[in-house]
Amino acid sequence: MTMITTRSSTPEDAEAVSACVDAVSRERRYLGNTSGFSADQTRAFIASLLDRGGIQIVVVADAKIVGWCDVTPFPFEGMSHVGRLGMGLLPSFRGQGLGRRLVREALSQVFAKSCQRVELEVFVSNQIAVALYEREGFVIEGRKRFARFLDGAGDDILIMGCLRDEWPHSRPPTCRLQATPGLVLVDNRVPLARVPEPGR
Repeated sequence: MTMITTRSSTPEDAEAVSACVDAVSRERRYLGNTSGFSADQTRAFIASLLDRGGIQIVVVADAKIVGWCDVTPFPFEGMSHVGRLGMGLLPSFRGQGLGRRLVREALSQVFAKSCQRVELEVFVSNQIAVALYEREGFVIEGRKRFARFLDGAGDDILIMGCLRDEWPHSRPPTCRLQATPGLVLVDNRVPLARVPEPGR
């Protein structure tokens, strides 16, 4: 059975994160770049995130990094409350709820700091990602028409944003807990089942 965990990255993860980003980039579908970054570039990026109050969460499957989600604060005066989100997962780990887990964990950490807005760009053709971001509280704020032309196909880019005050997961959901045999709360941020009403 594969053991899957999430945690914050460190500069020591640079080679593994670099390889993961490169693999997703070379699919030529989901990221703006079509190849990744070197281990040295990745190490410097992770270190800069730590210095600037950003975050990078990685998914680890049996000691191998298979995905990431980072939020990079803007460096400009008057915009330091804004972060830019980027993420990716290796193909064999998609469709398992890990994208939602990554986004939610990253937002919970940056919104607990000074970040008040997170934005991202996503290709219109990546409808699975668009739906994920919408479920996690992002709204479409704009559209760049014909922003990419690659391998004979054009694509638009959606600009999406999420405000801390509007994020639906900023507070644990309220529910009336009853003495229901066998009820286990795994994570109070993600309701797994509806608590039955009295007499139902």
